[in-house]
Amino acid sequence: MTDAIDGLFDPSRSETPPAVDIATLRQLLQAQANTIVAVGTGGERIQNVDSRWQRDTRTLNANFRRLGLPPPFPWDGLWDWYGYYSQNLATYQERRSYVRELTQNALTRLDQIEARGGIHDPAAGDDTPTWQNLNGRIAGLVEEYSSARDRDGWQDVGRRSREILIDFSKLIADPTIVPEGQEPPKGADAKAWFDLFLAKFASGRDKAELRSTMRAVWDLAQKVTHGDITDVDAFAAAQATVMVVRTAQMLKRDAE
Repeated sequence: MTDAIDGLFDPSRSETPPAVDIATLRQLLQAQANTIVAVGTGGERIQNVDSRWQRDTRTLNANFRRLGLPPPFPWDGLWDWYGYYSQNLATYQERRSYVRELTQNALTRLDQIEARGGIHDPAAGDDTPTWQNLNGRIAGLVEEYSSARDRDGWQDVGRRSREILIDFSKLIADPTIVPEGQEPPKGADAKAWFDLFLAKFASGRDKAELRSTMRAVWDLAQKVTHGDITDVDAFAAAQATVMVVRTAQMLKRDAE
Protein backbone atom coordinates (compact mmCIF):
# COMPACT_ATOMS: atom_id res chain seq x y z
CA MET A 1 0.00 0.00 0.00
CA THR A 2 2.90 2.38 0.66
CA ASP A 3 3.95 2.25 -2.98
CA ALA A 4 0.42 2.95 -4.24
CA ILE A 5 -0.01 5.94 -1.92
CA ASP A 6 3.41 7.35 -2.82
CA GLY A 7 2.39 7.21 -6.48
CA LEU A 8 -0.43 9.67 -5.79
CA PHE A 9 2.17 12.38 -5.11
CA ASP A 10 4.16 11.89 -8.31
CA PRO A 11 5.16 15.44 -9.42
CA SER A 12 4.51 14.51 -13.07
CA ARG A 13 0.77 14.42 -12.30
CA SER A 14 0.72 18.20 -12.55
CA GLU A 15 2.37 18.19 -15.99
CA THR A 16 0.39 18.25 -19.24
CA PRO A 17 0.94 14.92 -21.05
CA PRO A 18 2.74 15.41 -24.39
CA ALA A 19 0.90 14.95 -27.69
CA VAL A 20 2.31 12.06 -29.72
CA ASP A 21 1.63 10.70 -33.20
CA ILE A 22 -0.18 7.44 -33.87
CA ALA A 23 3.00 5.44 -34.53
CA THR A 24 4.41 6.49 -31.15
CA LEU A 25 1.05 5.81 -29.54
CA ARG A 26 1.10 2.23 -30.82
CA GLN A 27 4.56 1.69 -29.34
CA LEU A 28 3.49 3.12 -25.99
CA LEU A 29 0.34 0.99 -26.00
CA GLN A 30 2.39 -2.18 -26.60
CA ALA A 31 4.88 -1.28 -23.87
CA GLN A 32 2.08 -0.66 -21.35
CA ALA A 33 0.42 -3.95 -22.29
CA ASN A 34 3.70 -5.82 -21.83
CA THR A 35 4.13 -4.35 -18.36
CA ILE A 36 0.57 -5.28 -17.39
CA VAL A 37 1.17 -8.86 -18.46
CA ALA A 38 4.55 -9.00 -16.71
CA VAL A 39 3.24 -7.94 -13.30
CA GLY A 40 0.26 -10.26 -13.68
CA THR A 41 2.36 -13.31 -14.47
CA GLY A 42 5.21 -13.06 -11.99
CA GLY A 43 7.64 -11.21 -14.25
CA GLU A 44 7.81 -7.79 -12.56
CA ARG A 45 7.22 -6.41 -9.06
CA ILE A 46 4.52 -3.74 -9.10
CA GLN A 47 6.44 -1.44 -6.76
CA ASN A 48 9.35 -1.34 -9.21
CA VAL A 49 7.37 -0.25 -12.29
CA ASP A 50 4.11 1.30 -11.11
CA SER A 51 5.29 4.93 -11.04
CA ARG A 52 6.55 4.80 -14.64
CA TRP A 53 3.49 2.89 -15.77
CA GLN A 54 1.14 5.48 -14.27
CA ARG A 55 3.08 8.33 -15.92
CA ASP A 56 3.00 6.65 -19.33
CA THR A 57 -0.66 5.76 -18.88
CA ARG A 58 -1.51 9.45 -18.41
CA THR A 59 0.18 10.15 -21.74
CA LEU A 60 -1.55 7.19 -23.38
CA ASN A 61 -5.01 8.13 -22.11
CA ALA A 62 -4.65 11.84 -22.94
CA ASN A 63 -3.72 11.04 -26.53
CA PHE A 64 -6.51 8.50 -26.95
CA ARG A 65 -9.01 11.11 -25.70
CA ARG A 66 -7.50 13.69 -28.07
CA LEU A 67 -8.40 11.32 -30.91
CA GLY A 68 -11.92 10.85 -29.54
CA LEU A 69 -11.16 7.31 -28.31
CA PRO A 70 -11.71 5.71 -24.88
CA PRO A 71 -8.59 4.89 -22.82
CA PRO A 72 -7.32 1.41 -23.73
CA PHE A 73 -6.92 0.05 -20.19
CA PRO A 74 -9.40 0.60 -17.33
CA TRP A 75 -6.80 0.98 -14.55
CA ASP A 76 -4.98 4.11 -13.35
CA GLY A 77 -2.30 2.07 -11.61
CA LEU A 78 -0.95 -1.46 -11.49
CA TRP A 79 -2.32 -2.10 -8.00
CA ASP A 80 -5.79 -1.62 -9.53
CA TRP A 81 -4.86 -4.27 -12.11
CA TYR A 82 -3.68 -6.54 -9.31
CA GLY A 83 -7.04 -6.15 -7.57
CA TYR A 84 -8.88 -6.95 -10.80
CA TYR A 85 -6.99 -10.07 -11.82
CA SER A 86 -6.90 -11.41 -8.25
CA GLN A 87 -10.70 -11.46 -8.26
CA ASN A 88 -11.47 -12.29 -11.90
CA LEU A 89 -8.56 -13.95 -13.70
CA ALA A 90 -7.22 -16.96 -11.87
CA THR A 91 -4.58 -18.17 -14.36
CA TYR A 92 -1.68 -16.57 -16.20
CA GLN A 93 -3.25 -17.57 -19.52
CA GLU A 94 -6.51 -15.80 -18.66
CA ARG A 95 -4.59 -12.64 -17.78
CA ARG A 96 -2.56 -12.71 -20.99
CA SER A 97 -5.68 -13.29 -23.09
CA TYR A 98 -7.59 -10.48 -21.41
CA VAL A 99 -4.78 -7.94 -21.89
CA ARG A 100 -4.27 -9.10 -25.48
CA GLU A 101 -7.96 -8.50 -26.19
CA LEU A 102 -7.87 -4.97 -24.72
CA THR A 103 -4.70 -4.15 -26.64
CA GLN A 104 -6.03 -5.47 -29.94
CA ASN A 105 -9.26 -3.47 -29.55
CA ALA A 106 -7.23 -0.31 -28.97
CA LEU A 107 -4.96 -1.01 -31.96
CA THR A 108 -8.02 -1.53 -34.17
CA ARG A 109 -9.40 1.87 -33.13
CA LEU A 110 -6.07 3.51 -33.96
CA ASP A 111 -6.06 1.79 -37.36
CA GLN A 112 -9.54 3.15 -38.05
CA ILE A 113 -8.47 6.67 -37.13
CA GLU A 114 -5.41 6.40 -39.36
CA ALA A 115 -7.47 5.02 -42.24
CA ARG A 116 -9.78 8.04 -42.03
CA GLY A 117 -6.76 10.32 -42.24
CA GLY A 118 -5.64 12.96 -39.78
CA ILE A 119 -5.34 16.69 -40.23
CA HIS A 120 -1.71 17.76 -40.62
CA ASP A 121 -0.55 21.19 -39.54
CA PRO A 122 3.02 21.83 -40.73
CA ALA A 123 3.41 24.81 -38.38
CA ALA A 124 1.77 23.44 -35.24
CA GLY A 125 4.65 24.70 -33.09
CA ASP A 126 4.74 28.20 -34.54
CA ASP A 127 4.55 30.62 -31.61
CA THR A 128 4.75 33.91 -33.55
CA PRO A 129 2.87 36.29 -31.20
CA THR A 130 0.52 37.75 -33.83
CA TRP A 131 -0.54 34.25 -34.84
CA GLN A 132 -0.77 32.73 -31.37
CA ASN A 133 -4.55 32.79 -31.04
CA LEU A 134 -5.03 31.51 -34.57
CA ASN A 135 -2.65 28.64 -33.86
CA GLY A 136 -4.88 27.69 -30.94
CA ARG A 137 -7.95 27.75 -33.18
CA ILE A 138 -6.23 25.47 -35.68
CA ALA A 139 -5.33 23.04 -32.90
CA GLY A 140 -9.02 23.04 -31.95
CA LEU A 141 -9.95 22.31 -35.57
CA VAL A 142 -7.66 19.26 -35.60
CA GLU A 143 -9.33 17.94 -32.43
CA GLU A 144 -12.82 18.75 -33.79
CA TYR A 145 -12.24 16.63 -36.88
CA SER A 146 -10.67 13.78 -34.88
CA SER A 147 -13.81 13.43 -32.76
CA ALA A 148 -16.44 14.03 -35.51
CA ARG A 149 -18.52 10.93 -36.17
CA ASP A 150 -21.68 12.12 -37.98
CA ARG A 151 -23.01 14.93 -40.20
CA ASP A 152 -23.53 17.31 -37.27
CA GLY A 153 -19.92 16.79 -36.23
CA TRP A 154 -18.64 17.22 -39.79
CA GLN A 155 -20.66 20.42 -40.18
CA ASP A 156 -19.08 21.69 -36.96
CA VAL A 157 -15.72 21.13 -38.65
CA GLY A 158 -16.94 23.32 -41.52
CA ARG A 159 -18.09 26.05 -39.14
CA ARG A 160 -14.77 26.02 -37.31
CA SER A 161 -12.91 26.13 -40.64
CA ARG A 162 -14.93 29.15 -41.76
CA GLU A 163 -14.37 30.94 -38.44
CA ILE A 164 -10.62 30.38 -38.74
CA LEU A 165 -10.62 31.86 -42.24
CA ILE A 166 -12.52 34.89 -40.95
CA ASP A 167 -10.13 35.35 -38.03
CA PHE A 168 -7.23 34.94 -40.42
CA SER A 169 -8.63 37.72 -42.62
CA LYS A 170 -8.74 40.03 -39.63
CA LEU A 171 -5.02 39.45 -39.15
CA ILE A 172 -4.22 40.39 -42.75
CA ALA A 173 -6.63 43.38 -42.93
CA ASP A 174 -3.83 45.89 -43.41
CA PRO A 175 -4.51 49.26 -45.16
CA THR A 176 -1.11 49.00 -46.87
CA ILE A 177 -2.37 46.19 -49.13
CA VAL A 178 -5.22 48.34 -50.50
CA PRO A 179 -4.31 49.77 -53.93
CA GLU A 180 -3.99 53.52 -54.11
CA GLY A 181 -7.30 55.20 -54.85
CA GLN A 182 -9.36 52.16 -53.83
CA GLU A 183 -11.65 52.15 -50.82
CA PRO A 184 -10.65 49.53 -48.24
CA PRO A 185 -13.20 46.76 -47.63
CA LYS A 186 -15.45 46.89 -44.63
CA GLY A 187 -13.88 45.27 -41.59
CA ALA A 188 -16.33 42.36 -41.71
CA ASP A 189 -15.72 41.60 -45.40
CA ALA A 190 -13.22 38.83 -44.80
CA LYS A 191 -13.28 37.50 -48.36
CA ALA A 192 -12.47 40.94 -49.82
CA TRP A 193 -9.48 41.33 -47.53
CA PHE A 194 -8.30 37.87 -48.49
CA ASP A 195 -8.52 38.76 -52.20
CA LEU A 196 -6.47 41.90 -51.58
CA PHE A 197 -3.89 39.83 -49.72
CA LEU A 198 -3.55 37.45 -52.67
CA ALA A 199 -3.30 40.34 -55.12
CA LYS A 200 -0.45 41.74 -53.05
CA PHE A 201 1.52 38.66 -52.05
CA ALA A 202 0.58 36.08 -54.73
CA SER A 203 0.42 38.23 -57.84
CA GLY A 204 1.42 37.28 -61.36
CA ARG A 205 0.58 34.57 -63.86
CA ASP A 206 2.86 32.06 -62.13
CA LYS A 207 0.67 32.22 -59.02
CA ALA A 208 -2.69 31.99 -60.82
CA GLU A 209 -3.35 28.37 -59.83
CA LEU A 210 -2.35 29.09 -56.24
CA ARG A 211 -4.75 32.03 -56.02
CA SER A 212 -7.58 29.95 -57.49
CA THR A 213 -6.97 27.06 -55.10
CA MET A 214 -6.84 29.27 -52.03
CA ARG A 215 -10.03 31.12 -52.98
CA ALA A 216 -11.86 27.81 -53.50
CA VAL A 217 -11.26 26.85 -49.87
CA TRP A 218 -13.71 29.53 -48.75
CA ASP A 219 -16.46 27.94 -50.83
CA LEU A 220 -15.58 24.48 -49.53
CA ALA A 221 -15.76 25.59 -45.88
CA GLN A 222 -19.13 27.20 -46.58
CA LYS A 223 -20.44 24.00 -48.18
CA VAL A 224 -19.28 21.81 -45.30
CA THR A 225 -20.98 24.16 -42.84
CA HIS A 226 -24.41 23.86 -44.43
CA GLY A 227 -24.42 21.06 -47.00
CA ASP A 228 -25.24 17.37 -47.11
CA ILE A 229 -21.68 16.25 -46.55
CA THR A 230 -19.58 13.29 -45.43
CA ASP A 231 -16.36 12.66 -43.55
CA VAL A 232 -14.41 13.26 -46.77
CA ASP A 233 -15.78 16.80 -47.15
CA ALA A 234 -15.00 17.66 -43.52
CA PHE A 235 -11.46 16.33 -43.85
CA ALA A 236 -10.90 18.31 -47.05
CA ALA A 237 -12.24 21.55 -45.52
CA ALA A 238 -10.13 21.21 -42.39
CA GLN A 239 -6.91 20.28 -44.17
CA ALA A 240 -7.45 22.96 -46.82
CA THR A 241 -8.03 25.60 -44.14
CA VAL A 242 -4.70 24.73 -42.55
CA MET A 243 -3.10 24.89 -46.00
CA VAL A 244 -4.53 28.35 -46.74
CA VAL A 245 -3.43 29.86 -43.44
CA ARG A 246 0.07 28.39 -43.50
CA THR A 247 0.61 29.18 -47.20
CA ALA A 248 -0.48 32.78 -46.68
CA GLN A 249 1.82 32.97 -43.69
CA MET A 250 4.74 31.84 -45.85
CA LEU A 251 3.85 34.26 -48.65
CA LYS A 252 3.90 37.15 -46.21
CA ARG A 253 7.18 36.07 -44.63
CA ASP A 254 8.86 35.65 -48.03
CA ALA A 255 7.75 39.10 -49.07
CA GLU A 256 9.06 40.63 -45.89
